[in-house]
Amino acid sequence: MLIAKVVLAAGQSSRFNGCKLTADIGFGKTMIEHAVNTLQELDDTPVYVVTGAWHKEVSQALAGYKNIELIENKQWSQGLGNSIAIASQTVFKNKSFDGVLFMLADQVELKVAHLSELVTGFTRNPSRWCANYGERLGVPAIFPVVDLSQLASLTSDRGAQQLLRSSSEVVNTISLRSASLDIDTQKQLSNFIAKNE
Repeated sequence: MLIAKVVLAAGQSSRFNGCKLTADIGFGKTMIEHAVNTLQELDDTPVYVVTGAWHKEVSQALAGYKNIELIENKQWSQGLGNSIAIASQTVFKNKSFDGVLFMLADQVELKVAHLSELVTGFTRNPSRWCANYGERLGVPAIFPVVDLSQLASLTSDRGAQQLLRSSSEVVNTISLRSASLDIDTQKQLSNFIAKNE
């Protein structure tokens, strides 16, 4: 099974008052580096990074990285669904992919073991797989290649939620409360760093 790995990092991070993607999250790594590192630990296939509002800053932060591909979403203001659509259109030009894994750049508590659990499930049963936060479903998530047309036509700011909540398709989940933490404000970042010191 060959799975495309995508980091969604196109948003403006308006509540952060700056570019959170290049903020140090306390490990001597920036937020975007942590996301890319986590995906690179999975396997040696390329990591796709969807940039947008902070394209220049993210490009500079990842300048020393190999085996990554930046996908600039110039329509980033149209929301997360638009970024997923552009990523899907790009990665599935390579028809050898069996699925695509999405994660958010600011999911700072995600570890490679969490993603490996999703990949293992998908390899065993190639269908929709995602995290169960406890109160809702969300990314990280893996979608099979048969979902390409739906992914490529997303437009809403809710990303792929409509696919994960679809009653017509089976959605497999793993319990992953740590995935529910994302960093939106300076205060949340300070709390995260303090907790991990």
